[in-house]
Amino acid sequence: MLDEGLITFARIKELEEWPVLGTFDTAHLREIHRRIFQDLPHHHPGQFRRDAPAWAKSRELESGEAYTVPYAPRRILESGLARVLNDLHGPYGFAGQSLDQFAARMAQLYGDLDYFHPFSEGNSRTLRTFTRQLAAAAGFVLDWSPSTADGVTRDALYRARDVAVMHRAFPGLDEQRAMATDDRMEYETYWVLQTLQKKALPLEALIRTYATPLRAPQQSHGWDDELER
Repeated sequence: MLDEGLITFARIKELEEWPVLGTFDTAHLREIHRRIFQDLPHHHPGQFRRDAPAWAKSRELESGEAYTVPYAPRRILESGLARVLNDLHGPYGFAGQSLDQFAARMAQLYGDLDYFHPFSEGNSRTLRTFTRQLAAAAGFVLDWSPSTADGVTRDALYRARDVAVMHRAFPGLDEQRAMATDDRMEYETYWVLQTLQKKALPLEALIRTYATPLRAPQQSHGWDDELER
């Protein structure tokens, strides 16, 4: 039986040595997913998730907490993803930023990408690889490895991500709205947020601990070369 974890780990290590060349657009993100999952056709490498009326994931943390995370409807996935990445302007969107500014902008981007959740499998691995490569091109090291060190750090990242996603799924959600809604997911999300937000560090705070400024942006990942083509 194939060990999918080992296979994708090896592909991610390859991407550290030979990153995808591109402009950090939708095609770039899809190519990263394709490369990571190229040996696992049942995960539809490089393809967006299928059409469905809604998309949600049951989350069970290692602490034992369990809840459902609502993601973007499929009908807005491609247009929303393209808008977010076009507005980013690749690594130039981070030009001249301090570590605090970088962490805030990267957290915004990660939350947006996670909300659109473009792939049926492997979003976490794909987004970590994409944002790591983007950070390097912008002059930062973004080392996600501490977030997967043990159950406590894994749960911390999931809580931070899931809170960010829920706020995008139901912006401005408050108790009055939750009590009046006919949408069961909206109602349940409100109460999940009340619990999660008591424990969750903001995604921005976590990214600040994972990121380190470089003395100068890396020039070897193909960004400038791609712009000149």
